[in-house]
Amino acid sequence: MKAPAPVPAAPLSWQGFYAGVTAGAVIDASTVTPQLGGAFLQSDPVLHALQYETALGGSSAGFSAGATVGYNWQWNAVVAGIEADFAYADRSQSGTEILPSLVNPGQFIVKDYALTGDWFGTVRARLGYVAGATLLYATGGLAFGDAGTSLFIGGANGSQYAWAGGSSSTRWGWTAGAGAETRIDAHWSVKAEYLYVDLGSSTFALANSPANPAQAFVIAASSDTAFSVVRAGVNYRF
Repeated sequence: MKAPAPVPAAPLSWQGFYAGVTAGAVIDASTVTPQLGGAFLQSDPVLHALQYETALGGSSAGFSAGATVGYNWQWNAVVAGIEADFAYADRSQSGTEILPSLVNPGQFIVKDYALTGDWFGTVRARLGYVAGATLLYATGGLAFGDAGTSLFIGGANGSQYAWAGGSSSTRWGWTAGAGAETRIDAHWSVKAEYLYVDLGSSTFALANSPANPAQAFVIAASSDTAFSVVRAGVNYRF
């Protein structure tokens, strides 16, 4: 008598509620760009634009950690779901740029800036395909997070010209990315994921220093907030 062939184990289902934690890196690509107005547009506008209207910032890396909840539906090898997460993100850039003046030879222009953010969250759709024990998926949806910007522009060598301002707010935007999640058993899975987050732009005015000899020279700034997240995570299915 031959022993009966073993019955293959049923594939693990991805359907249902899950929750988990994530940790990884946040790579900030945010920038702040001065925007000239007033008398700057009548007096040497091309040279002033070359001097002032260049983006500051653009690259830094920090740590991110957070929590995730979601729900999946499954049809054979196709999985669709909704996922929300909230995370701490150490987004911090600052620097100083010193340039020789193109309009007033012998003088220098100083630009001090800072770009910050402590947290972000997303609410996303996920659509994936099951290959063995692994779910390969694309994801995208709504993003939100805090964004802070400060900018100072002034003259060196005792110049009286100076402008300063800042902005701090919760921004709303979009996110898109992809990942892979692998089942360990009926409850646990591990994942690796990439997200790009764009929280849009915000414009704010820089205040003229009371000592400015010509108050008609006006500067504003446009702050663009965007960053990438590369992280790993662990999920538990209920």
